[in-house]
Amino acid sequence: MGKKPQTSSPALDSLLADTALMGNEAVVSDENPDPSASGPPAKISVKNDLDYSKEFLQRLTTCGLARNIELADSLLILEKTDTFAFPMDLPTGKWTNFVAMKGGYLYSLDVARVNYSTLEFNFELRKGKETVDQLVGKADLHPGFVLASEIDEDEETGTSYPASEYLLDSENCHFSIRLGDDEGVRKVKIIKQCKSGKFNIALEDCPALLEK
Repeated sequence: MGKKPQTSSPALDSLLADTALMGNEAVVSDENPDPSASGPPAKISVKNDLDYSKEFLQRLTTCGLARNIELADSLLILEKTDTFAFPMDLPTGKWTNFVAMKGGYLYSLDVARVNYSTLEFNFELRKGKETVDQLVGKADLHPGFVLASEIDEDEETGTSYPASEYLLDSENCHFSIRLGDDEGVRKVKIIKQCKSGKFNIALEDCPALLEK
């Protein structure tokens, strides 16, 4: 049976337009280098580029995890030896609502998995029946998930639990979705830091949002 042809998306086509191709591998241009990384960008081999966002691939290339990285379905392989599975806390294509109340405000996050690297979300902060703040977009998994999980705490129960961090970084806002599992209970915490300063949310001030 012949090898399945690699599919292509406009997002990765744009990314690879600035790369030096080596067979099925690509060295992504270092347009937005990670200041903590050192050395040349990694070579990335992708089985199916539709499984990951352009932003995730760019960050993965410059984060300094390894010189050679392979992406195959839900697996990330460093230097052909160390294999890590992408967190799959949410089903693909199905919206899930997480909510919490604090200080008279309702925190509501609707979130759906787009692919292995990316979540689509709609975050609303409500006061009574009024939506006082809203942010909609896509957030990408931080490549550091292969090193260790984030650890968050539910102030209501006092328990700590591991979480995976998904990031949206734009010119105006930094938004983090920290999706975790507390002994079988899915929980979310939010970080929101926008230039406007309106309704920003620090990690320590965010309640644990529970699946509705």
